[in-house]
Amino acid sequence: MVKLAGTHSFDAPKSEVWEALLDPDVLSRILPGCERLDKTADNEFSGEISIRVGPVQGSFNGKVTLDDIDPPNGYRMEIAGQGRPGYVKGVGTLRLEGDAPTTLHYDGDAQLSGRIASVGQRLVDSTARSLTRQGLQSLENIIAARLQPAPAEAGDAGAAPSNGTQAATETGAGPGANGPAPPGSSAGSQTQPEVAAPSTMEVGINVARDVAADLAKEIQNNGSARKVLYVLAGFAALVWMWRQLFGRAK
Repeated sequence: MVKLAGTHSFDAPKSEVWEALLDPDVLSRILPGCERLDKTADNEFSGEISIRVGPVQGSFNGKVTLDDIDPPNGYRMEIAGQGRPGYVKGVGTLRLEGDAPTTLHYDGDAQLSGRIASVGQRLVDSTARSLTRQGLQSLENIIAARLQPAPAEAGDAGAAPSNGTQAATETGAGPGANGPAPPGSSAGSQTQPEVAAPSTMEVGINVARDVAADLAKEIQNNGSARKVLYVLAGFAALVWMWRQLFGRAK
């Protein structure tokens, strides 16, 4: 079993964080390894996620269901997925507190079966924490980008208009003076910057880095031969992950 619980603070209004947590496009970009995520009903999504946990890699097809929805404070989610690596079934809650800054409280657990369940518990836990951290960081980046002012229209920062143009505007003769902008104009539109989802390679490297950090803590704090064996086994899995990642990159 994998258990996750923690908090993450966003320098954003609660309404913005809540909206992002319900947006399929945002969710697909913050879930590391997400290949697709489609909204199939008001509170249901189906998708495909490709993940690697130590020597086990593969894709999961599954469903996410939201219930106990309390806008804009939080909801409960159920996740079920299966694929060649095995089967995953989990449940968790998300709760928002405060407002600019807004704190996200998350708490959940998941049951694993199949090949993915054969991986050492420490490696599974470290990978889960890393994927959660990366997902929350991506969510923070997306929300921050959404709060940025829209880019100024071309020419807004240019020189002042000529007398003729100024006179036409003052008398209402200029285009868009007292009415809607002409077709094709970008007046009133807001194009927010796009925040790309991290690549599979980036996700894998970050997971390996986080797992290495956890192993370093184990080595520093361990007090028994058994823990040393766990650390060595985890280190061997880490080396294997790095070889696979960089081997695929060539």
